Amino acid sequence: MQVAAELQHTHTHHHQDTPMCRQIQLTISDHTLSHSAVDAVSDQLDGEDLFIPPLNFAMVDNGIFRSGFPEPANFAFLQTLGLRSIIYLCPEPYPEANLEFLKSNGIKLYQFGIEGHKEPFVNIPDDTIREALKVVLDVRNHPVIIHCKRGKHRTGCLVGCYRKLQKWCLSSVFDEYQRFAAAKARVSDQRFVELFDISSLKHLPIPFSCLKR
Repeated sequence: MQVAAELQHTHTHHHQDTPMCRQIQLTISDHTLSHSAVDAVSDQLDGEDLFIPPLNFAMVDNGIFRSGFPEPANFAFLQTLGLRSIIYLCPEPYPEANLEFLKSNGIKLYQFGIEGHKEPFVNIPDDTIREALKVVLDVRNHPVIIHCKRGKHRTGCLVGCYRKLQKWCLSSVFDEYQRFAAAKARVSDQRFVELFDISSLKHLPIPFSCLKR
């Protein structure tokens, strides 16, 4: 399998505003190669950095990204983002290799441990999401990437609540959530986002591109 990644400028459509955003376009082609062909390709790529995005990687807004758990194979790609911060939504300790990557690149880790229970025993703490949103809203932490294990449920809930602050309608919020969760979409996650109270965060500045006129 050959994966090619290129940066391009495109428009993101959100109601009346259409700001320019930088997105990653992935072109994936699947070919059956002989062992000799694989060896030849490996020789050609030897010594080169391959930019492989983490699972479920996407841009949320200028300076804000989301993904599944970054593996060492993704580190070269993450370096191209110039990250200042990572928001980690799982309770498990961060792997040593990832901590070394953060240290060597001057990236700050914000960990908000949310248990990854399956329905019907899902318990998403409001206070934890609220504190994580404060980190997202602070432009001093940008560029920032939000991730959990798969980049679906916990990350989807945080991004969904962030979209409410941006005054997205719920149908658009849920459409975005379902694009990443797919067959694993949870009614409990969407109900949490629907009922989440953003009133305590409205006083914070939201200097994001899609809100500029």
